[in-house]
Amino acid sequence: MSHPLVLGTAGHIDHGKTSLVYALTGIDTDRLPVEKQRGITTELGFAHLELAGQRVAMVDVPGHERFVKAMVAGAGGVDVVCMVIAADEGVMPQTREHLDICDLLGVRRGVVALTKADLVDDEWLAMVSAELRTTLAGGFLADAPIVPVSARTGAGLDALRAALADIVRTLPPRDATGVFRLPIDRVFTVRGFGTVVTGTISSGQIAVGDEIVVLPDGRAGRVRGLEVHGQAAERAPAGTRAALNLGGLDADEVARGDVVTRPGQLVPSHILDVRFRYLRAARTALPRRSKVLLHHGTTQVEARLVLADRDQLEPGQTAVAQLRIDATTPLAALPGDRFIARGFAPLADYGTTLGGGDIVRVLAAKARHGDHAAGVARLADASARDRLVDDVRMAAGAGRTLADAVVRTGQGADALRATLAALARSGELLVVGDGDGAVYLHAATVASLEQQIGAQLAAAAAAGRSSAPREEVRARLPAALPARAFDLIVEGMATRGLVVAQADTLERPPPAAAPAPAIDPLEQKVRAAYVRWGVTAPRPLDVPTELAAPAPAVKATLDRLLAGKVLIKIKPDYFLDAAVVADLRARLLAHLATHGQITPGEWKDLTGATRKHSIPLAEYFDGEKVTLRVGDIRRKR
Repeated sequence: MSHPLVLGTAGHIDHGKTSLVYALTGIDTDRLPVEKQRGITTELGFAHLELAGQRVAMVDVPGHERFVKAMVAGAGGVDVVCMVIAADEGVMPQTREHLDICDLLGVRRGVVALTKADLVDDEWLAMVSAELRTTLAGGFLADAPIVPVSARTGAGLDALRAALADIVRTLPPRDATGVFRLPIDRVFTVRGFGTVVTGTISSGQIAVGDEIVVLPDGRAGRVRGLEVHGQAAERAPAGTRAALNLGGLDADEVARGDVVTRPGQLVPSHILDVRFRYLRAARTALPRRSKVLLHHGTTQVEARLVLADRDQLEPGQTAVAQLRIDATTPLAALPGDRFIARGFAPLADYGTTLGGGDIVRVLAAKARHGDHAAGVARLADASARDRLVDDVRMAAGAGRTLADAVVRTGQGADALRATLAALARSGELLVVGDGDGAVYLHAATVASLEQQIGAQLAAAAAAGRSSAPREEVRARLPAALPARAFDLIVEGMATRGLVVAQADTLERPPPAAAPAPAIDPLEQKVRAAYVRWGVTAPRPLDVPTELAAPAPAVKATLDRLLAGKVLIKIKPDYFLDAAVVADLRARLLAHLATHGQITPGEWKDLTGATRKHSIPLAEYFDGEKVTLRVGDIRRKR
């Protein structure tokens, strides 16, 4: 069954991209007078092509270094790339840059068109093809067909169509269930109709009559008409190149780089947590803070790229970072989106592209501690479910509503309702309220709030007060905590005998009446396992397998034990029983008191652990200000 697809060209200037599109489609994509006069493409061009029994949209991008901004805007919505390389010139600087850009944007399928094949002999063609294979090795086009063609004579065009059709048949459709987004790449006015915007629908779907907003400014309008491939349509799903006739908006109120979406589905971000790959072509280390040109969708904005856990990044390396965007130009982004970061000066034999990657978390807070990088790295390849759980955890006492989850994850409301309900049933989330207005709190947040309530009541008792006013207790908790959430937490504590709840007051239970804390069987099993494992505990992700227990329930238990300090986080993927850590601390301090220092070998013997565990343990005690590293040895602080 056919579904919308977009085919894009890429390649160096004057390698024949536009001529090839014309030869394949009969459509001249150079639409500006300056393009006709100078014979080069400076803007995006659009056409369509019949492949494998369906109509595929084509985007023709500029090849000149000065027009990379337009190239990235066009490549951002591409499913398949036709990398155009002239047989008489071979690989050139923008060939390499365009290959990297397509790779960073997540394009994974394509064909290489070796154009102007009529200008060279067979021996030269074979040599250029071999050079190409070397250039493409290890990249996403390593196994792509290389098809010699001539737009002038028509030679090879049928073979190119066949190679593209083979790919088109195997590509899956994009997800049409999530948030609707159309990054705008063209804006114009049609007499009698008004404002028209075009772009590739990156997610969700749109229909005639739908209410829309244009971000980042938030101007509202309505879809009066819709065209796909020049033909009127009632609806268009993700992956479609579409033209929207917008009512209620003038052409000067929208621009390329804006994003069309539905009301309440997307909130622009000023700070993004990202995974960034620094290209090998850069050749010099990237400092911790760098000013970059950020490309996302069809927009370009200035941003500050800040490395999260290191002072510099070497070419070819990948790291967690934050993109901090100017307050006047927030980005309408979602987790999973790809981006490109460019510098302000060309690199040798290349362009200005520094690297790129994927967005992990939107609407982020400014990172100020090392754990942040580990958390983002863990989320980078996480499932949509785990990203949702993480977002609720990050919300702390404020919790998240369904509407919050939509704008932060980009998932559709129906899918999120089902996931949130399942998480509430498993105990990972506490649900406060009913329907779409319900607020969800993470189990670890609830455990922390219970501890804070207990601490307040203990302080009141120590001061000679038998009880504390409910409102006084609530007022000292995070201000964002919903009143109903406070009541539910208190009810839960009262049920377990942890508080005595009256209409207006709370108090600690009498000592004789206080029952032993109830520990569920899974918690007992987890605690016993961590005692048994000692310093060789497995990764938290492997604990469900080790204990043959459901992953969601194990994760909730681990979060609860961490919040209660029963388990200690040595690093994000390494937890230990608190008694094990206390024993290590005592033996370490005793050794330091006797010897004044400890060597790596002595530390390995003291812990009885391999380097896999002894190194993070040593770093943990450094962070706890127990030890100070001096070269390879450690001394007491």
